[in-house]
Amino acid sequence: MNYLLLPDLAAMAMLLGILYFLRRRHPGETVDFWLVALVFIFLEAIIHAAYPKPGPWRLVAHVAALNFFYVAGAIFLWASGRDLFPRRTSLRYLLINSLPVVGLLSTYGLAVHNPRIYEGIAGCGLVVGIVSAFGVAESGPLGRGRWVIAVQCCMWPPIWYFASTGSFREAAYFVLFVVYFATAVVFELGLPRKSLGKFAIVAGFVIWSLVFLSHSWVANRPGYDAIADEVWNLQKFLVTIGMLLVLLEQQVEANEWNALHDHLTGLPNHRLFEKSLASAVEKSRDGKTRAALLMVDLNGFKLINDSHGHHVGDELLRHLSQNLRGAIRAGDVLARLGGDEFMILATDLPSDQPGSSLAAASVDRISAALRKPVSINGRAFTVTGSIGVAICPDDATDEVQLRNLADQRMYEQKRQIPLDF
Repeated sequence: MNYLLLPDLAAMAMLLGILYFLRRRHPGETVDFWLVALVFIFLEAIIHAAYPKPGPWRLVAHVAALNFFYVAGAIFLWASGRDLFPRRTSLRYLLINSLPVVGLLSTYGLAVHNPRIYEGIAGCGLVVGIVSAFGVAESGPLGRGRWVIAVQCCMWPPIWYFASTGSFREAAYFVLFVVYFATAVVFELGLPRKSLGKFAIVAGFVIWSLVFLSHSWVANRPGYDAIADEVWNLQKFLVTIGMLLVLLEQQVEANEWNALHDHLTGLPNHRLFEKSLASAVEKSRDGKTRAALLMVDLNGFKLINDSHGHHVGDELLRHLSQNLRGAIRAGDVLARLGGDEFMILATDLPSDQPGSSLAAASVDRISAALRKPVSINGRAFTVTGSIGVAICPDDATDEVQLRNLADQRMYEQKRQIPLDF
């Protein structure tokens, strides 16, 4: 037992625990797979610290350690690259191609030194890799599938060469180098560009891949053992810390989004709408363009909510939000104030048309969108809306005045509706 590695094991266990509790608070399928992969890395670290004396059990431990490295890398690769390839197809491809890799690593771990066995595994791996790559190609061998074929052609021929020259260690660790370098590339493509966690993860996997690539060179130079051990553990912590940072960054991003959006409909809330309104009013003050503010209040929604339950009312609001999205232009802003009230900001309206015609056209589109029947649990619901419109700079050049005027006109229209609606 190498007791010098116990502090590293304790530190990694602590980081895994933190990641686990963060995952429980903010569950996600991708994070689950990251956590499983890191557990395999942790198991390899335990084996590395408790390597038995030379003998049959040491061979078993060596096989397990090598394959734990590969399984962890394969899980990272698949979980982080699911947006690049179809999930089931890529998983099937990875499982098929894992057979020759596991065979190669197990052969080396069992201290088998027969070049023909390694050459046979390399040949089978190349054939299986190329044939199975057609399953993940977008059309035949083209598209993304060609990159998969390129990776297979860059991996197995060097392995065959190493085996034919008796460099069995180089052959085994070259597989791990390719897998971990490919994982670094996938993380680089899949995570947000400005993520600090992404930088740590990608750097960690690049270092990890280079450690595997240089393992034979270092193993033949005992003077570098101490440095090699430090680097060997560095990337594990770098990757784990990077994943913690990614989770925290995602939570901060989610908090920022929730602060500016309505959780039920996903629409901008009052805070975000006020920013858009202030910007549109400022732009319209020169008279070269116009902005229209529409206040929308649903008619009869409270009756539906009270009669059929809040879950039906919430579902109705979601459907109406989608209908309203389809009724506005791409550059317009739709927000939910709360309850059954919405606001719409139409910007860059032409200045050479009467304001009344612009208001009428907008009201007609919104009214038509609201009147579309919505089916919930097999029952059709139809609502209407009271709409008040104020145009900048025709009616006001201040966002507060504009909002008050649109709100006043909306309530004037609502007062004309019969009380028993």
